[in-house]
Amino acid sequence: MKSKLMPILAASAIFTLALPLAANACGDKKNLTQAQRTQVEEIKKNARSQVEAVLKPQQQGEFQSAVEDGQNMRSAITSLNLSQEQQTQINEIMELAKEQKRAIYGSN
Repeated sequence: MKSKLMPILAASAIFTLALPLAANACGDKKNLTQAQRTQVEEIKKNARSQVEAVLKPQQQGEFQSAVEDGQNMRSAITSLNLSQEQQTQINEIMELAKEQKRAIYGSN
């Protein structure tokens, strides 16, 4: 039982610690032009649809409900029972989105 619990705990730690740091690393939206804000929103939308594509149908429903209830993506993801493969794929999606947003904030 412990061997199954450790990857889940590790993934939770990654989402809990890394994603808020990634969001804060990008910068302040107030300093962006309207076009840059639109780009950031598009990146977020793309990341969300890519995350949803990784999820199983039941997980998709839980994720969508959580986001509609006001949870941010990070919180909604951590509440799901993800496989190690899903965790890896979602981490890659989130890292790419973070890099894309960082490029926009850096160009300002």
